[in-house]
Amino acid sequence: MIPAVNFHLWEPCNMRCKFCFATFQDVKHSILPKGHLPKEQALEVVLQLAEIGFEKITFAGGEPTLCPWLPDLIATAKQAGLTTMIVTNGSKLTDSFLQDNKQHLDWIAISVDSLNIETNLATGRAFSSKTALATEHYFSLADKVKQHGYGLKVNTVVNRYNFSESMSEFIRHAKPVRWKVLQALPIIGQNDLKIEDLKISAEQFQFFLDTHADISDCTSIVPESNEQMLGSYAMVDPAGRFYDNAEGKHNYSRPILEIGARLAIQQANYDFDKFLDRGGIYRWKRQKLIPKRITISGEVASGKSTVGKLLAEKLDYEFVSIGNRTREFAANKGLSIVQFQKECLGNPETDKQIDSLFSNECNSKEELIIDYRLGFNFIKDAFHVYLKVSDETAIERVKKAHRPNETHLTVAIRNETFRNQFLNAYNLDYTNPNNYDLVIDVDDLGSAEQIVEFIMANISN
Repeated sequence: MIPAVNFHLWEPCNMRCKFCFATFQDVKHSILPKGHLPKEQALEVVLQLAEIGFEKITFAGGEPTLCPWLPDLIATAKQAGLTTMIVTNGSKLTDSFLQDNKQHLDWIAISVDSLNIETNLATGRAFSSKTALATEHYFSLADKVKQHGYGLKVNTVVNRYNFSESMSEFIRHAKPVRWKVLQALPIIGQNDLKIEDLKISAEQFQFFLDTHADISDCTSIVPESNEQMLGSYAMVDPAGRFYDNAEGKHNYSRPILEIGARLAIQQANYDFDKFLDRGGIYRWKRQKLIPKRITISGEVASGKSTVGKLLAEKLDYEFVSIGNRTREFAANKGLSIVQFQKECLGNPETDKQIDSLFSNECNSKEELIIDYRLGFNFIKDAFHVYLKVSDETAIERVKKAHRPNETHLTVAIRNETFRNQFLNAYNLDYTNPNNYDLVIDVDDLGSAEQIVEFIMANISN
C-alpha cells in the first residue's frame, strides 16, 4: 500500500489558480454543497486512514488553513501516530497558527510558483485573480516556518508563464528540505477549461529543471512530470472518498464513512511502483531539530542557571549568562549586584548597553544555552523557555542554598524590581507566558534533571 495519503479536506480556496487539478467543483455541485465534511465526520475519516496503515497524512484543499478545525484534524492525526503535513498557499499562515500547531504538525509545504507578481496574476495564484502575495511575504514566511521548527517543503507548478523564470534566489534563501517541481497537469473535470494556455511540453519542463540544476547543493529537487503524477498519489476528496487520477480524470470510491476505508481504498487505482519512482518515500519522520540557541528565563530561585548548565552539558552546548556580564559591570563600578540593579532601574541606558553587547555576542554564535530573562526579545532564531516558580518553593530553595539574607520579602522585591526594570527600559513584561515557546511550572516537575528532560522532549515540537 502507498504509505502516504493526501486528504483534500476543504474545497473552498481564496485563490483561483487556473492550473489547479483539485478544484472539486464536481463534488460540490453533486453531493457536497458546502465543499467539506462536518468536523466530526472529517475527524473520523482521519482515524480510519490511520487505522488501515497510512504513515503520513497531508492536509490539502482548496486551501486547508481556511478550515477552522484544521488544528483538531492535525492533532488527531498526530495522536494516531501519523506524520503530519499541510500544503498551503501561505496566505493564512499567521504567527499564532505556527506557534499553536507545532506540537502536532511536522511539515509545511508552501506553494510558490513564481516570485513575479505579474506571473502569479496571470496564472490565478492570487486573491480573486486581482491581488497576489508580495515577494517579501514568501521570503519572510519561509523564515518563520523554519524558525518555529517545521520541516519546510516548497511546491512549484511549472507552466507556460513561469517555465523560463528563475527561483534560485528564493530557494537558496528558503533552503527547503524538498522542492517539488510539478509539470502543470490537465485533469478532465477539474481544470480542463482553463489550463490549455498553461500547458508546457516535456522540453519546456526540462528547461526549468536545467535552469535550476545548481540548486541541488541546498535542497532536494523532486521533479514530477505529468506521467509521473498520474496514479501515483493516494488521495481522499472533500466528501471523504478515495480517488485517483490514473486516467487523467478523477475516479471516486464509495465514501469511507459508508463502507469503511479498507473497502473504499480497493476502489481506487493506485500504482505503488510509480509512487516509488517519483521519490514518494523519504525521511518524513524527521529527526528532531535541536535549536541552535535556547534561552532560559524565570523568576528568582526558579533554577535558571542550574537547568541551563545541565541542559548545556546534555546537548554539549556552551552555557552563557547575562548575570555574569551584569556582575562584571557592577564590579567595575564598585557596586553590589543589588545596588547596580537599582541604578539600572533609574537609568535604563545602562541596562540597554549591557543588553546590546550581550545579545550581539550571543547572536553571533550557535549552540548556546543562554540564561537571560529578556532572551525572548533579543536572541534570534532561538527556543525560549520560562521557568515559573511559587514563592514557597523559591524561599525553600534560597534556604537550601544557604543564603540567610534572602527572605520571602526580598525574593518578592527582587522579582518586582526585575519586572519594573524591564518595563521601564523596554516596556516588556518578561513574566508574560505569551513571550515563550515553553513555560514550565517548576513546582510540578521538581528536580532540575526532570526539567531538563521535559525541555528536551519539547524543544523540537
